Amino acid sequence: MQFLRKFDTSFGLILDDGGRIMLLIFSGIALIIFFVYQWQVATYPYSMDYGEAPLVDQAMRLAGGQNIYRADISMPPYTISNYPPLYIVVLAIGVKLFGSASPFLIGRLISAICAWVAGICLGLIVYKLTRDRFAALSAVAVYLAFPFVVFWSPLLRIDMLALALSLGGLCMLIWEPTSPRHFMIASILLVAAIYTRQSYALAAPFAGFIWLFARDWKQALKLAFVVGGLSLISFLVLNVLTHGGFYFNIVIANVNEFKMDNLKYHWDRMRQVALIPLIFGGVSLFLIRRLNPLWTLAAPYLIGATFSAATIGKIGANINYLLELCAALGLAAGAVVAWSRIHIPATTLRAGIMILLVFGVGRMMHFMVQDQTGNLRDRRAAIHDLSELATLVAKTPGPILADEHMGMLTLEGRPLEIQPFEVTQLAWAGKWDQTPLLDSIDNKEFSAIIIYDVPWAKERWTQEMFDAINSSYTLSDVVAGNKVYMPYERKSAENIKQCPGATWQLPGDSSLGLKWQDGGLNFFGQGVAGKVPVYAVADGLLTRRVDWADAVAIQHDDPLRPGMKLWSHYSDMMAANGIDSYVAEDFPIGAENVPVKAGQLLGYEGSWSGRPQWSSWIHVHFALIQAADSGQFPAQISSGIVVDPSPYLNLLLKSQTEAPNIQSLNCSGG
Repeated sequence: MQFLRKFDTSFGLILDDGGRIMLLIFSGIALIIFFVYQWQVATYPYSMDYGEAPLVDQAMRLAGGQNIYRADISMPPYTISNYPPLYIVVLAIGVKLFGSASPFLIGRLISAICAWVAGICLGLIVYKLTRDRFAALSAVAVYLAFPFVVFWSPLLRIDMLALALSLGGLCMLIWEPTSPRHFMIASILLVAAIYTRQSYALAAPFAGFIWLFARDWKQALKLAFVVGGLSLISFLVLNVLTHGGFYFNIVIANVNEFKMDNLKYHWDRMRQVALIPLIFGGVSLFLIRRLNPLWTLAAPYLIGATFSAATIGKIGANINYLLELCAALGLAAGAVVAWSRIHIPATTLRAGIMILLVFGVGRMMHFMVQDQTGNLRDRRAAIHDLSELATLVAKTPGPILADEHMGMLTLEGRPLEIQPFEVTQLAWAGKWDQTPLLDSIDNKEFSAIIIYDVPWAKERWTQEMFDAINSSYTLSDVVAGNKVYMPYERKSAENIKQCPGATWQLPGDSSLGLKWQDGGLNFFGQGVAGKVPVYAVADGLLTRRVDWADAVAIQHDDPLRPGMKLWSHYSDMMAANGIDSYVAEDFPIGAENVPVKAGQLLGYEGSWSGRPQWSSWIHVHFALIQAADSGQFPAQISSGIVVDPSPYLNLLLKSQTEAPNIQSLNCSGG
């Protein structure tokens, strides 16, 4: 036993010193990563997140004396202010002082500074209650290393201000618990956090109440009365001033559907990234008050933050819903370290806890650098293309609808016409009539519509909006993954079925343009998927292989190379879901050598893009393929056997190098 005690003392001290040194080193690295990432995001010239531009727009409107909480959005602008006004007021002051030319930098600096303030408050809370510097450092290190905190900290979003205010309130509350002045400041800070983001009404006030209740139940009730009373009075005043608009925007408009799959996804991700801090959080709940002075604050804060984090299951929710939980896990880590340094006599075990925490911090930093910086890398890589998009927006007068990059409008001081995600959720919930907007789209009242081509675009725009855009606008370009639609003007030349002098007729409507794709051409028709016909370009024998759900091919005698066989191939005649086929029923799967005539209906243009639920503009992909030596359709299609269809259709088109995106249909000599 004596040997074991000596071994524990000598070896344990080495481990303990090593663990503390590693914590210092990892904390320093976390600080560097935190600062460098914040600086790179803060200086990025365009929006980094969908939610940034609406806040800038609201700040601009507020600075101009407008009501940002309108109770009626039946007329434009179709915008929603989902959050209380404090952050927007601060940002509006910045816009008023510095103009709309640098709102992203101003808003991001506010968030970045608040992130540092929140970290300092965490350290002060732990140190004040434990008098343990390494416990305080542990709390700060976990907070700084959390990828979700690092990622969100420099964004122009409300959350970091709310987190800093709430932790500042707790810090003020515990620093001088008997001081009336500190009590009132703490109460005001907690209310300010609530009026920055309403979900901050749970974790911090609950933690402050429990901490006070364990010492003086009267003070706890007083805190509840003051915070609750100030919050209620503020709500009533704002609701009266906005004629009921504050209630509509803050309560009614937050109707996003809750999905358990979303919650599971984020929980799995949290578990993958921060398993060790989660373990520390679970352990901390059992370290009751007599074992650790942090328990009456850290435990209720963790419980409240966990309940708030669970709302991340809502459609459109992001990792900002996890920020309070990240801070709470930092407090929990500080609690466990403080407890271990007082109540665990075995130096080796105590050092092991410290080293385990260090590994947890290292794991989170690794995840941050490897995975969480991808969004910044992608956006920086697209700066050149985004500058082209910004130039296009600047040169396009009049109202523009946009989603991900609506910040291009706010950078010019132009107001937003729509927040598509918010109003789409309201439309799905039956709380907003989209008819006036659809009428405006049908009437081509918008100079351009810019939609970020990602799967979740379907959460931002209703199908009725997509249909209206399809009917009245043409896809003119794709810039940095953004589809740019311009008002459609039908030209008589675009409505023809066959170019003058052409050997073959066109396969379908191309009134919205053509695009080179995989050696063939995408013909974009006007209408909706499954309704725009596709025709045989010439007489021949039709085949539909068993694996062709969306396609048919027709064998022809090559009119330009006598004696040769040529196949015309028609594909993408399928719905966006990759299941519903638009091929005509006359040609079932497995059909072979079916005689068809020029102009015979083959099916209908679809929105199949090759990826389920990632819809494309309605089109048919048309390609000409050299026949195999036997005359059969080739087993595999390669670039060497794809034939330029232009001579057969008598088209005058720019090459794919010259025009990689949409171009108009032009007949040779026309």
